[in-house]
Amino acid sequence: MRDEAVWYTEANDERTSEAAPRRILLFGGTFDPPHVGHLTMAQIAYEQVGADEVWWMPAAKPPHKAEIDTDTFAWRFRMVEALIGSRRHMRVTDVENRLPKPSYTVDTLRALIARYPCVEFLFLLGADSLQHLPEWHGAEELCEMVRFVVARRPGYDFDTAAARARARLPHIRMDVIDMPMLDVSSTWVRDRLDRQLDVCGLVPDPVLAIWRQGPEGGRGWSGGTSSMIFGSASPSH
Repeated sequence: MRDEAVWYTEANDERTSEAAPRRILLFGGTFDPPHVGHLTMAQIAYEQVGADEVWWMPAAKPPHKAEIDTDTFAWRFRMVEALIGSRRHMRVTDVENRLPKPSYTVDTLRALIARYPCVEFLFLLGADSLQHLPEWHGAEELCEMVRFVVARRPGYDFDTAAARARARLPHIRMDVIDMPMLDVSSTWVRDRLDRQLDVCGLVPDPVLAIWRQGPEGGRGWSGGTSSMIFGSASPSH
């Protein structure tokens, strides 16, 4: 990887001559670990909203999860890389690790919009997250900056969550996508992994291999074709 900040990693240089993406779907989370439920959600949203790319954004230090810290960031980043694999319309970015901590989504959007002013950003979240959106730091400003793509999930009352969000955040813009009956919890997956139980294919083998290394063994970027670092080059060529 080059020393200076660039838009794509060195392994991705061949893509910089292609038409720049203009509509980017952002997908944030701790991804501890990432699993096929995340991948399915990202893929279906990508297809339904007509995005050019999906940018996965592992949180460096989320304010609502004290157990997640920057010392596991590289490990979680590499697991997302492994989950994405060779899907050329998906990237994983380290933007939140380069910003002040804790990782507030509104700060991330400010940085991305300032860095890529010609790109339309959409933000993907599940219906369970929608019900908590009014409590997010800077939620009103965030709603003015980005349009949300909300995935209906089994077991959540979407209509009530949407009505409450609109009542408290009058400027919110959202599109709704329908998800298949695949509701997987990272907490459930992590618990089974910790107890060395079968996760039934919900975490692909390449991701499992990195998980088993632990945060210490999983540090450092892999330089894979899906990785991006937040930097000075622009997707404007």
